[in-house]
Amino acid sequence: MRGWSLLIVAVLVAIEAARSYRRDPRVRGSPGRRTPIELAVAVGRTLAGRLPGRLAAPPDPGLLRRAGSPVASADFPAARAGAAAAFAALAVAGGVAVGGLLAVVLGAGLIAFGLTYPDLWLRSLAKRRSAQIERAAPALLELVAAGVEAGIPLDAALAGAARAARGELAEELERSRVSIALGRPRSEEFRDLGERTGAPTLAALGLALRLSDRLGVPLAEALRDQAERSRAEAARAVQERAARAGPRVLVVVVFVLVPAALLPIAAAAGLTIAGSLATHP
Repeated sequence: MRGWSLLIVAVLVAIEAARSYRRDPRVRGSPGRRTPIELAVAVGRTLAGRLPGRLAAPPDPGLLRRAGSPVASADFPAARAGAAAAFAALAVAGGVAVGGLLAVVLGAGLIAFGLTYPDLWLRSLAKRRSAQIERAAPALLELVAAGVEAGIPLDAALAGAARAARGELAEELERSRVSIALGRPRSEEFRDLGERTGAPTLAALGLALRLSDRLGVPLAEALRDQAERSRAEAARAVQERAARAGPRVLVVVVFVLVPAALLPIAAAAGLTIAGSLATHP
């Protein structure tokens, strides 16, 4: 049990250290710093050639675009090999601490997790990035609608809204602006913008632009309606997450906080009983 306890404490400390590393803005903004996935790529370059065909396959290109991944598609086999090597080292340490058949099972599980970690990281990154863009998209639609209603040409309204955007959305809009300047049709570019970001609001923007160009549908009203629907969907999603969190909080309160609060009382009662039994044999 002592070995298991030490291993669990070490894993929890490593997880918290990794979370703190990602949250620290000084670390994120420091030039030359490598993220854990980039370190895995560097470690696994020499091992990637030994992976079987399925594990050496590149990730889905659409998922890679939605994630805006700093790791190229060709480097993902190296990332899988490097992560597997890192978790194998952790498995060796765990095997020394635990020993026996459990060490073998633990090692196999950690190596398997290391092989899948880059793909899990990519899906998580794509989900977070799409959510960030989706949160900022309703304001973009309202800016475009206000510009169109004021008589500003659509391209100028889109450019002005893009300049007002920040973060990942601004980068995607700048990419679209450059593509349109090079001659790509606006409707096609904004359709692809919705696909590569995974943001439903931007997909609706592309659809509204195509309908406006082909059928003459009033653009400002459609954009404002979509912005309102997007905000309503976001509020509903928050309420659903809060509703799902309620039972989890109840479980923590019942099985963790309440026993922890009663533990001092039970200890005091136990000590009192033990003292009285010792005094009156």
